[in-house]
Amino acid sequence: MRACASASRPAGLPRGAAATTLETVVERIELEIGDRVVKISNPDRVYFSARGETKLDLAHYYLSVGDGIVNALYHRPCMLHRFPDGVDGEKVHQKRLPHGAPPWIQTVRVHFPRYNRHADELCVSHLADVIWAVQMSTVEFHPWNSRCEDTESPDEWRIDLDPMPLATYDDVRTVAGVVHEVLAELGAVGYPKTSGGKGLHVYVRIPPEHSFTDVRRAALAFAREVERRSSGLVDLTWWRKNRDPASIFVDYNQNARDHTIASAYSVRGTPLGIVSAPVRWDEIPEVEPADFTIATMPKRFAEIGDLHADIDDHRYRLDELLEWADRDERNGAEPPADPEE
Repeated sequence: MRACASASRPAGLPRGAAATTLETVVERIELEIGDRVVKISNPDRVYFSARGETKLDLAHYYLSVGDGIVNALYHRPCMLHRFPDGVDGEKVHQKRLPHGAPPWIQTVRVHFPRYNRHADELCVSHLADVIWAVQMSTVEFHPWNSRCEDTESPDEWRIDLDPMPLATYDDVRTVAGVVHEVLAELGAVGYPKTSGGKGLHVYVRIPPEHSFTDVRRAALAFAREVERRSSGLVDLTWWRKNRDPASIFVDYNQNARDHTIASAYSVRGTPLGIVSAPVRWDEIPEVEPADFTIATMPKRFAEIGDLHADIDDHRYRLDELLEWADRDERNGAEPPADPEE
């Protein structure tokens, strides 16, 4: 494997793969992905019990959304959620790159000060990297909001609408409308996606010129403004047990260092193979998270492409939000608590 080096984004990604079966009971196949070959063992192992999709089906799904998943993961340290026996089995949270990586896999070393330890994490630069991770039983991809060239300077502000147990998806939709309104007033372009669970994520590209602490302060200032406009539907109480169980938490903590969420196009570890799917703002009132699965997303992607394709073209500077944070703190608001508490 190679350490991740600075590189320009490729003009185009390799096209999909050709699979060859050699036996009636297939133990291993090879997928050709551009100039690289990935061997998939146990391709017929069922990973998603609801419809019976296999490990090979998962690889084919990621090939079908190749441009999108590479765009979402490109040059970001990435934690892998692995399910060696399928999603009904044990989940393994893996920060360190699994053993046995081919020499073309890139990694980035990140340090964890709390434990004074480090890990060499996957740093995707090619579609074959994603498929190799699938071979290693990865279902979910959870990237950092910074790039391997400078892991300490986030270039992505993440807005996570996290519903409490009694909140509905209609409540999530309502708060998403407020988020869209405030972003528009700020002149920021937000890129929404379903979480693959019960919530909704919105990504905003930012220049990599602030620390995680400042990005999180800005995110909290934004969340407070959304709370003020949401007629009691948003609750930013720090401790989950103390929040209104019918509220939405605008989780600014997803901007803390080493906090990750499933990327756009990442499959989630559910029997239905639900996908964290980019959506248009005008789709949010109608779509349901379960509309997007490894069975439905290939056709959607073929028809509309990557809805986040131009996210890098719309950078938003955090200056005004940091002024909001300063104002709130002067008026007595507490700065963000330690995310490790």
